[in-house]
Amino acid sequence: MTNLAIRAESLWKIYNSKDGRVVALKDISINVEKNKITTLLGRNGAGKTTFLRIAATQLIPTKGKIEVMGYDAVNQPYMVREKIAVVPQDAKPLLFPSPLEYVSSILTMRGYSFSEAKSIAHEALQELGFSEAQMRQAAWDLSGGYQRRLLLAAVLAINAELILLDEPTIGLDPIARRELWGEIAYLKKRNKTILLTTHYMDEAEKLSDKVIIIHNGQKILEDEPKKLIDRFQWKRKVEVLDECDRELMSKYGEVHGTKAPYIIYLNDDFDRAVRELNIHGCRSIAGLTNLEDVFLYSVGEEKWKLIGEE
Repeated sequence: MTNLAIRAESLWKIYNSKDGRVVALKDISINVEKNKITTLLGRNGAGKTTFLRIAATQLIPTKGKIEVMGYDAVNQPYMVREKIAVVPQDAKPLLFPSPLEYVSSILTMRGYSFSEAKSIAHEALQELGFSEAQMRQAAWDLSGGYQRRLLLAAVLAINAELILLDEPTIGLDPIARRELWGEIAYLKKRNKTILLTTHYMDEAEKLSDKVIIIHNGQKILEDEPKKLIDRFQWKRKVEVLDECDRELMSKYGEVHGTKAPYIIYLNDDFDRAVRELNIHGCRSIAGLTNLEDVFLYSVGEEKWKLIGEE
């Protein structure tokens, strides 16, 4: 029995438009392990959502093969849909009078009796921190964070094995985002497999067992967040917040950016760099490199490399 929730091999997705062909995915192979959180990172239009929709049986690939929970996603879509739950980026449970009714209605549509659906819905909402009063208040009166939490409660209630989340925390304030991270981590503890997309690097770094960076429809990097950071050739960085002479900045390390704020990547003498740059009127702060730096390097226009890779 395979330990893979998703196995995609040489997957292509090509759209034909009046302006010509658009290659959304190009010969991409991705494995998503069961009971793990895997995150797809990429710029807008990189192909993240396209891959997610193919895995959800909402799109058919142009070429290649994809198996989801052991079933062929193209030829056995109904078998796949019994095993998965999808939360789109723009999903909002606003048409339902209350969270309890929202989750109950999803369960009744899946064949549960009304009483059974209400009981399961109540338990799922309770597990994700809804009070009795919140369960019965109007869904549209919930905060943005609780509306997203409600969608996760529905996922928990239907007992999906694989959960596909497209930008789950977009538009939430920092506190609500972190609270939702806790709920996503809780789903993993319940032995759920999660594939998500995000633009938040801290979210990917803290939540993910594995990160996959996609650029122009191709997979360019894949590993645990910490391993990606450890392999990155630069360990320190200096962020220059003001316009500054490029020749001066280049004395200290590799300069990135065409205008402020700039990033100088370096491994030594970062204290000296900050001190001298500030003396020259270039406000600067030093820090450790992180997943965001790996991402910027990998999808940026400038040449990059990781230790041990060309």
